[in-house]
Amino acid sequence: MNPATSTPASPPPASPGRNAYIDTLRGGSILGVVCIHFAGSFVTTDRFAWSPSFYLGLTLNQVFIFAVPLFIFLSGVLAGASTKVQLLSDYYRSRLWRIGFPYLLASIASFFLLNHYPEWLAVPGFGGRLSWLASRFFLSGIEPTLYFIPLILYLYLLQPALKALPGWLNRLVPAVRPQHFVLALSGLLLVLHLTLGLLCYRSTLNYYTWGRPDPLFWMFYFFSGLHYRTIVSLLSPRTLRMGSGLALVVAVIAMTWNFIRNTDIAVVGVNFERNVLDFAYVRPEMLVYDLAMVFSLGAGIALGWNTRATLVSWLGRYTLEIYLWHILVLYYGAWRYADATASCRQLPEVMVLISIAAALLIAGLADGWDRLKAFFRHHRLVLVKVDA
Repeated sequence: MNPATSTPASPPPASPGRNAYIDTLRGGSILGVVCIHFAGSFVTTDRFAWSPSFYLGLTLNQVFIFAVPLFIFLSGVLAGASTKVQLLSDYYRSRLWRIGFPYLLASIASFFLLNHYPEWLAVPGFGGRLSWLASRFFLSGIEPTLYFIPLILYLYLLQPALKALPGWLNRLVPAVRPQHFVLALSGLLLVLHLTLGLLCYRSTLNYYTWGRPDPLFWMFYFFSGLHYRTIVSLLSPRTLRMGSGLALVVAVIAMTWNFIRNTDIAVVGVNFERNVLDFAYVRPEMLVYDLAMVFSLGAGIALGWNTRATLVSWLGRYTLEIYLWHILVLYYGAWRYADATASCRQLPEVMVLISIAAALLIAGLADGWDRLKAFFRHHRLVLVKVDA
């Protein structure tokens, strides 16, 4: 028997350096998010329906849907792999400073620069306006695409408890090993994810409350990432490789079915007016697609897949910055100019180039800012040593 096929798999131990494979997944996903929002804007119900720009926009918008669940899963993986010991107050302070403060800045900018201020003024009464701000900022985002930030902050808020939960349950029921509690909780959260998704799809629950921005809906991905090392330790590398390949096949089948439905005029209407693309994460075929893609790509972490450092992996270092600011860059760099959108309709490939350029611009500015901070930090330390 080959030991390589019988030894349980586990992710490689955490190292001080960055994992290029994870950075590549993050970079590819954030580029996909930019494409979803920009190219997807050409999937319209006007006279351009069924044009080349429509088809390319639809393809990019649907294929990259897995980006958000993958981001949440990877956030859990990185949090679960961290061995840093810090006070709970320090942990929450660092999360708020690293994510919450930039989110506040992006929200303020979006409020005034993306025409949300007139909408807010139209809300009657002080209480109504305060409620509008609170619900947008803490749930759905001032700019709707920002919903992901409060979502991930809530998951980080719960992270210490979710990480310790199997151990707590083991102390209550010593006969059941923590690993079995991890599997049981993962299964329950998967059932919750699918149940909420299907109830939203059927409009039994409001998708914009219980689906897209709801931490309960997404908790399966975060929890399974937090305890990924434990989960994959029960699987052999061979099982993971076969499972990854099978999951990819399932994802292709689900996406093929999705495209068949979304290009069937009898289903979506002559002008695409009966489409359900807004229910992006809860349509049954997309629930399957997202799960399959995250499993397939996530298996590479346990199997130790690696990639060279590339431009895509470099983008993976600045996913937060790109996510926060790409709508503003796209609006002021392309959407507001009729010539730019006309070019995308005449030559659809331009929408991909614009998406890439927006991501590179934001990442370049963020990288420059990091280098500037490092420069001043270094020289401040040098001056301190000289003075001493």
